[in-house]
Amino acid sequence: MADDTVACIDIGSSKICTIIARVAEGRIDDILGVGEVASRGVRKGLIVSIGDAADAIRESHEAAESRAGLTGVRPRVGFSGSYIRCSNPIVTVDTDRSKQLVTESVMKAADNEMEGYPFPEDPAKQVKVNTVPRQYRIGRVHVTKNPLKMRAYSLDYEAHIVAAGKTYMDNLLDCVKEAGVTATLGDFVANPLASGLAVLEPEDMDRGVILADIGGGTTGIAVYREGSIWHTAALAVGGTQITNDLAQGLGIPLSEAEELKKGGGGLYPERVDASRMEVIEKYKTTPEELTYMIRARVEEILRMILSRPPEVGQLPKFLVLTGGTAKLPGMKQFVEDELGLQARIGVPRNLPEGADDLADPAYAAAVGLLVWRERTGPFGGGDASEGGGLEMLTSRLDRLWQGIRSRTSGVIRGRPTAES
Repeated sequence: MADDTVACIDIGSSKICTIIARVAEGRIDDILGVGEVASRGVRKGLIVSIGDAADAIRESHEAAESRAGLTGVRPRVGFSGSYIRCSNPIVTVDTDRSKQLVTESVMKAADNEMEGYPFPEDPAKQVKVNTVPRQYRIGRVHVTKNPLKMRAYSLDYEAHIVAAGKTYMDNLLDCVKEAGVTATLGDFVANPLASGLAVLEPEDMDRGVILADIGGGTTGIAVYREGSIWHTAALAVGGTQITNDLAQGLGIPLSEAEELKKGGGGLYPERVDASRMEVIEKYKTTPEELTYMIRARVEEILRMILSRPPEVGQLPKFLVLTGGTAKLPGMKQFVEDELGLQARIGVPRNLPEGADDLADPAYAAAVGLLVWRERTGPFGGGDASEGGGLEMLTSRLDRLWQGIRSRTSGVIRGRPTAES
């Protein structure tokens, strides 16, 4: 596959970030331009002002295009919010009775069935956004990633569908269009899925992992089991709640509370160094008082992440934290001490030389968006008509399960450290 120029826009509650890059074979070869602005018109993942949000998207997009020296690159757009829903449906199609063989046409029929599968939760108010292949079954028992040319009377196809509120998606599309950016529903990707591509290793997905992308206004959740996505959700809580707690508890403006959180905050008062102590003293508080307020809110967010819906079953015992709030000193150790889980801070992987600024948990979703189509194939988004052909159709699951392994050779930049 030749180099392809890819753009993404991560629409968050704290920042809106646009990145333009060259991507080949699922690897980011070069970052061409980045545009980042403070988010406006977005609160807890919801659009509260189309005009303000559109202005911020336009500023971010134009800044990235200016730095890249390019225009008109159609972006993938990341979103999050508590309106995200998911389902793991299974559809069944018959094979040719005379041959009892899974052919390309049978697999295409399975995809058509999945495309028409109605979302079970209030389908009139939900719109399907992303469909990620999970697995096939032959004879209702044998599980395979690619059943082509296998003998069977019928073929079961299981996928993970992410849906969102129709009204919200309409507002989001209106914002993007008002910003002068060309996009359709098929260009949108739920941020938890994108973040997982950026920070998780194949081994994480195989063993079972909970990914929590804790941003400013929302927390995206993706649960993987047996190498495949199992559950996607989002909460309307994030680092902004910590900032609000500090502002109210100390009687200071929100801007100062944000500075205190970033410059002096942490989860273990005994680990505060001199530079952070200087920030803490500036606001006439103590490490113990500051830590007490932060720990209370962080623990609440973590327990909400682990409050699983009944259909998920037993949650994995491994938690990967990413997003800007994951950078609070002591997060990894706090999860292990208080919740008894194994934990890691997730940092975007496989970045090219000179892209060290993006090796940061705050950019997990944006980096994942850049490789979304390459990693999942054309059926990763809501618009299954883009790209493909029968060759792509029959290989998409192999790309999903094996693509990451084949692209992680060599030096991997931006890997998480053993920090606590």
